[in-house]
Amino acid sequence: MEYRALFRSELKQEILFSLLKGDKKLSELKVDVDSTETTILHVLKEFENLDLTTKNAGVYSLSPLGRIEAQICSECNGATEVMEKFKEFWLTHNVTPIPPSLLFKLGLLKEATLVKTESSELGKVHETFLKMMVNTKKVIGTSPVFHSDYVGAFKQLLNQGGTIDLILTGEVLGKTLENTISSGDGELFQKFMSEGQLKIYLIDELKIALTVTESIFSMGLFDLNGQYDYNMDLISLHPDSLKWGEEIFHEYLKQARKVEL
Repeated sequence: MEYRALFRSELKQEILFSLLKGDKKLSELKVDVDSTETTILHVLKEFENLDLTTKNAGVYSLSPLGRIEAQICSECNGATEVMEKFKEFWLTHNVTPIPPSLLFKLGLLKEATLVKTESSELGKVHETFLKMMVNTKKVIGTSPVFHSDYVGAFKQLLNQGGTIDLILTGEVLGKTLENTISSGDGELFQKFMSEGQLKIYLIDELKIALTVTESIFSMGLFDLNGQYDYNMDLISLHPDSLKWGEEIFHEYLKQARKVEL
């Protein structure tokens, strides 16, 4: 059975997506896909032979197999759209840290924006990140790099009653502790940890910088030379992107171990 052939036909996908939204009569399908009845009937007959659709009293429905196929086509199209939209980003970065199962769900980033530092806007990505922290109450994330400004932003968030869950490498944790101690905030951060506001997890290797708040998603990657790229981030305010980011965080959380006082 040639299920893969569906990916090569825009009309067949449109019919699948229409039925994914609900059962349809032929006249309703004709409006949805803007094609002739003869052509639509030909496709529906092919779908029936593939066990993708059923017909009852003139109403067409997706079979369980057809629903799976429609969902796969939808996610594949979404992922392809995001690949093309941010082609520059994917081509110049190491994408292997993104769990394979979530690469297939790239379509969830379709509303994202690429924030890039130009020669005339030095620090744009960094400034954008710090703005994300303003008025934020909850942060989860992974950080393979250290910046002292991040400690200050997190301190402000925690002082306002927010919560932070971070996955760090040993090196980043060490630099963070040094910074908090030298600035006189060691006991304060210890208090945040003891009260459960701040949770830190350690992981041996980390090549993705991820921040997800209650309303913003941000992701940075290493370039192909193995250096973290401070000049390019994907940012999004869309709930789908937040969900995608949360899934990445929880995948890494499975590999991490919690830092205890």
